Amino acid sequence: MRYWITIFILIAVYLTTYAQNEAKTLLDKSTAKIKALPAVEIDFTLTMENKAEGIQEVHEGKAWMKGNLYKLHVMDVENYYDGKNIYTYMPEVKEVNLKNPSDEEEEMLSPTKIFDIHNTGFTQKLVSQEKGIAYIELYPLDEDKNFTKIGIQVKTADSSIEEVKSFGKDGNNLIIKIKNIKQPTPVPADSFFKFDTAAHPEVEVIDMR
Repeated sequence: MRYWITIFILIAVYLTTYAQNEAKTLLDKSTAKIKALPAVEIDFTLTMENKAEGIQEVHEGKAWMKGNLYKLHVMDVENYYDGKNIYTYMPEVKEVNLKNPSDEEEEMLSPTKIFDIHNTGFTQKLVSQEKGIAYIELYPLDEDKNFTKIGIQVKTADSSIEEVKSFGKDGNNLIIKIKNIKQPTPVPADSFFKFDTAAHPEVEVIDMR
């Protein structure tokens, strides 16, 4: 579940899609703004909900991306990807898991590939466009996915993505609300996207490679 949350957040940040022409234009413009930056810093909220069980948890989150590197901080866990290794740091238990991504994980974690996820993985539908918001739904071609669809809200005024929601088959939904996207100053060095074990000698490293 935690891995899917990480992947979903990255998709929410980077997602662009081919839908009807109006939707494609809006989302292409939104993605082009992000692609033009040498790095991005994103503030967001992650909501985990299950209406049938009366569950709604809201978490503040922050992400940084540069090329195919990322750092993600949400739910008291720090996730790093240095282009080769995945680090999952849990400060509460003073533990970091280190592993190489599988082929599937590497495909999903690469921002370059996330940009093109729509070309092979989804069918699309522009559902509505009113009050300055376009709503688009993506349906996965792979029936084994643990979600039925992804809904995207885009502000038509500036083509910015406002919200991305995953509808889980088990009733567990994930909602990302983008609060702010900007270029960090200065642009982080590559080392920023790698967990520094030397600076945390008290942390147990579990090498799963």
